[in-house]
Amino acid sequence: MSFNRRKFIVTSTLGSLSFAKTSSFFFPKPANAYSLNYRLSQDGRADAVFRTFREVNIAQGETANLPPETNSVVAEVVQSVQQEFTNRSYTDSATPFSKRLGNVDNPLWGRQRNERLGPNPGFGTIQVVNNFVSPIAFTGSTTAGVDRGMQVLGGDEHLDALELDGALVPTRNRFEDWGTWDGDVDPNTGEYLGPSSITSYETRFGSVTRLYTVKEPGPGGFAEILFIIDGGRRVKANLNIRVDFS
Repeated sequence: MSFNRRKFIVTSTLGSLSFAKTSSFFFPKPANAYSLNYRLSQDGRADAVFRTFREVNIAQGETANLPPETNSVVAEVVQSVQQEFTNRSYTDSATPFSKRLGNVDNPLWGRQRNERLGPNPGFGTIQVVNNFVSPIAFTGSTTAGVDRGMQVLGGDEHLDALELDGALVPTRNRFEDWGTWDGDVDPNTGEYLGPSSITSYETRFGSVTRLYTVKEPGPGGFAEILFIIDGGRRVKANLNIRVDFS
């Protein structure tokens, strides 16, 4: 039986997820588990997610455009993310720009694409490592996981803005996740690959693994997100999120 590279990666990662939920070696600290709902018509808007960033103090100092004192290299990378948003039709419900944790050279902003199942919020920021600036963009189910993570970890576990940013927001390496509510779609060709998609990304504290699976396709249906937050010794949480389509 043939077994292509993509199937191998997905199967291997799914095996790791199963191990993660049962092994004390992978999670030496017990992970808090949450079951949550996410309604695309209400929660899946860029302005709603941006409001969460603002309420937990990750997004600060809103401006209509990038502040003029923004580093020119940072501004150039932001423009490249903006162009990618436009190319992928994330052009609706534009949020203001904000200073991520008050840093003018670490902006955060959102845009929205309207899909047949509901709004798909996308967010952009940047990462600076050894004076090298790289773009970060995340959409769809990754955005939903970050949004719900900010709410429950900021509320139930009382994490502050620095801790939430360190546990949830992609960092360290260039990361671009162009998700769709229909399932796994090739980000370059638009080809439909299946009802499930998976990704893993680094954070300042550790890593996040996200598995998205459509359970009942089409308007009125729903999907599920498994969002595993491994923030080292600081925070560990498993979010099970039901996404209700419009």
